[in-house]
Amino acid sequence: MNVLILSCNTGQGHNSAAKAIKDYFESRGVTCSIKDALAFWSPVNSDIISKGHIFIYRNMPKLFGIGYKFEENHPPKDDETSIMYDLVTKGCRELTIELKESDYDAVICTHIFSAMMMTKIRKSGLIDIPCYLVATDYTCSPGAGETDVDGYFIPRSDLADEFSDSGIDRKVMIASGIPVNPKFFIRNSSEYAKGMLKLPENKKIVLLMCGSMGCGPIRQLCEILPKVMPDNSHLVAVCGNNRRLYHSLVKEENPNVTVVGYTSRMPIYMDAASIILTKPGGLSSTEAAVKHLPMIFIDAVPGCETRNLNYFISHGFADTAQGAKALAGLVCDYLNDDKKTEKIKNRLKENFNTCAAEEIYNVVCKGN
Repeated sequence: MNVLILSCNTGQGHNSAAKAIKDYFESRGVTCSIKDALAFWSPVNSDIISKGHIFIYRNMPKLFGIGYKFEENHPPKDDETSIMYDLVTKGCRELTIELKESDYDAVICTHIFSAMMMTKIRKSGLIDIPCYLVATDYTCSPGAGETDVDGYFIPRSDLADEFSDSGIDRKVMIASGIPVNPKFFIRNSSEYAKGMLKLPENKKIVLLMCGSMGCGPIRQLCEILPKVMPDNSHLVAVCGNNRRLYHSLVKEENPNVTVVGYTSRMPIYMDAASIILTKPGGLSSTEAAVKHLPMIFIDAVPGCETRNLNYFISHGFADTAQGAKALAGLVCDYLNDDKKTEKIKNRLKENFNTCAAEEIYNVVCKGN
């Protein structure tokens, strides 16, 4: 079987989900290719959109939130399409050529944009190939109602009403969870992980990160946390692809802070940690949840991540506070109270114990 996975370079979450699916499928003997859907419109336009998204996300989060809310509150009317749909589907011609020339048995989309493109192509009647959308946030993103595919893999069953309200048939929803790298299902002791990472073995590790873009109040938290954390604690700040932030924090040379840039060892860092302070991205939240790692959320970027935050908080999967000082205080509360961390850890153990990529494989590959 040959599967095409269509992602988009608007943040690494969608690409991470695509890679997780590819890794699992290939472990089962399925041939997979990951392609950037927007590159079929134009590699240059894809790069512009990607860099523009990162710039706004990192530097103007309120503007991102305004745009997201506008899309939520202004869905297209019947028989109309949104501006975004008309824009992203400009790449359908080249994608159609790719689909005709390649021997794909199914297409999996990890972004709304790629699902919109596949919807338009399938409606044209030029291509008849099974297609699926994987939702990578704990909400039904704007634009989902403009897609029409054979199956929608949603994060959890209690989100079905929200997807249904967008016009998606419940019969084609599969509550699979969000796919993450299989390495997050491997559990190492904190002692082993600390040794691997050369972190203080006699201290509790607080893991601070804000996604691959390194956005949010990381600098403020790196200044406040070392001053207020218990003596038996050590802070690890992961800056992702934000090189400017990384170099500025490294220069400060705080002995109780380990600064990390982009890393492929996140599963090991999570094994070492007692708690993680992070923005509520769909993928990063799921990765920590699969690790059963207690989370404190930083509400850094409004929009879909606010929906993720509200979902996790309302289910007792995480905690949050407003502002860097309040967040630092909350971290200290959890470091000083093992019962609080155990409560969240147990909630995560009860609810995040299945492999989403396996669920997707069972539907896509065993159904074709």
